[in-house]
Amino acid sequence: MAAEPTTPIRVPKAAATYTPSTQDPDLRHQINTILLKDGHISKIQETLLHILNTSPTNWPTLIQTHALALLRSGDITTFPQLMSRVLEDIKKDVKVEDGNGSAGLGVPKGVVEEGLRITRECLDGVVEVGE
Repeated sequence: MAAEPTTPIRVPKAAATYTPSTQDPDLRHQINTILLKDGHISKIQETLLHILNTSPTNWPTLIQTHALALLRSGDITTFPQLMSRVLEDIKKDVKVEDGNGSAGLGVPKGVVEEGLRITRECLDGVVEVGE
């Protein structure tokens, strides 16, 4: 039995300029609830996982290899330390990428673009932007 389509949530046009401190938590909760209930979160996750695994950069393996190297070096001994360090290294790597096409630690541009596309597609189905 298919789920009934959800009535779109009306969002003011000004929401495009909201910052984390000015976001309406109730509106955010409503949108997240519908995205979860209607299966959009799973669709976004599955799309991202697929595109990551099919990317020629082999990003998941790059991250795994980097994490293993950090653990084997002995500098990192706990999972929280590992997560913090890997995220820090990704941020540093993204800042210094020179666009020469080498495989860095940052999420590949094509994956980011596809993630944005599928997220927008899902949001278009549940959100109606007002005038």
